[in-house]
Amino acid sequence: MLVYSLEQKRELLASSSLFENVPHPELDRIAKYAKVKSFKTREIICRRGDLGSQMFIIAKGKVTLHTDSDEGKELGFGFLSLGDIFGEIALFDGGERTATVKAIEATELLVIEKRDFLPFLEKSPKVAILLLSTMARRLRRTDEHFEDIFFRNLPGRLAKKFLGLADAYGHETDEGVQIDLKLSQGEIGKLTGATRESINKQMRAWEAEGLIDCNKGWITIKEREKLEDITEVV
Repeated sequence: MLVYSLEQKRELLASSSLFENVPHPELDRIAKYAKVKSFKTREIICRRGDLGSQMFIIAKGKVTLHTDSDEGKELGFGFLSLGDIFGEIALFDGGERTATVKAIEATELLVIEKRDFLPFLEKSPKVAILLLSTMARRLRRTDEHFEDIFFRNLPGRLAKKFLGLADAYGHETDEGVQIDLKLSQGEIGKLTGATRESINKQMRAWEAEGLIDCNKGWITIKEREKLEDITEVV
């Protein structure tokens, strides 16, 4: 387990939108209990169905969230990065994890136990409200994700996913906006509820039309407006 100083943990907590406006003396109350754990690329952090009593804050790296069926099929929910939190639902009810979380690059997490965090929330109502807002936003995104899968055609939901990833993780290049996540077609399929074969066919068509460029897993958005038009078709 990594060892961080109280000051380092306080700075990591302050980098999260959940704690960014909390005064340092209050942050120190929770920072002294927080532990830091590291995970290798592709390492599972927690699994859907596991019992949990910890909340995690990403201090470094990125993670992906997905659920899976008894038959082994996966449906991805998206990615989280620096300052994002997860595991908060099980923190409150001590129930099962609602998703499997996996590191997609070397990742470091602040780990906060339920026994330490709930007393902190009782004395920090502003943080409690922010946490509820975070949970509400995530629930809305999950609802929207399932609506897209059930009611939007594959080109529409794939275009929407690429544009969302470009906004969250993209950077400008001479060719367009490159998404700074190296994704296989199978992983893209899990995020959009489609087969790898369907994703391959659609991406090759868009490459031929000049809408995107794909190079060894790196995707560049070349014609954003045309992809935006595709998202309007359901």
